[in-house]
Amino acid sequence: MKTKINAQAKHLFWLTLCLAAFITLSGCMHTGATTGSEDGHETAVKETAIQNEPYYPVDYKDLLIPGELIWNREKSMSINTASFSGGILNFAGRVEVNSLTDFFINSMKKDGWEMTGSIKAKDVMLAFVKENGSCLIRIFEGYTLGKTEIVIYITHKN
Repeated sequence: MKTKINAQAKHLFWLTLCLAAFITLSGCMHTGATTGSEDGHETAVKETAIQNEPYYPVDYKDLLIPGELIWNREKSMSINTASFSGGILNFAGRVEVNSLTDFFINSMKKDGWEMTGSIKAKDVMLAFVKENGSCLIRIFEGYTLGKTEIVIYITHKN
């Protein structure tokens, strides 16, 4: 009787293992229809390129954000009063700290910001001013593996 139970347990084990392998591998399969050409691939590449285009957040038309960065709403906030607008914006993505530093230095200059200072250590901090505002950008390796976080403190006089 003991060997019959062991045989059933082995059979159940192998059946479960095969089912788990099937489910895992089926998730890796390409399920889209294919054509003679790779039009689907070209469309996917174009969509990725569009998604990775730099963009301006809705309330900040002078702050260009790399397309690879994703806005973290839970860690961000904006304020708008009669005399003042600004906020703390938080983004994250898989982009190198040095690359982001160069991006922000160049794009902020193009948008009329003057760089007034920087600190480059474990974190990078970039300070910018404009006639009607100021901006501090902190770039650092995030707590999630491989992700870089960016915190932007921005103010404008209305």
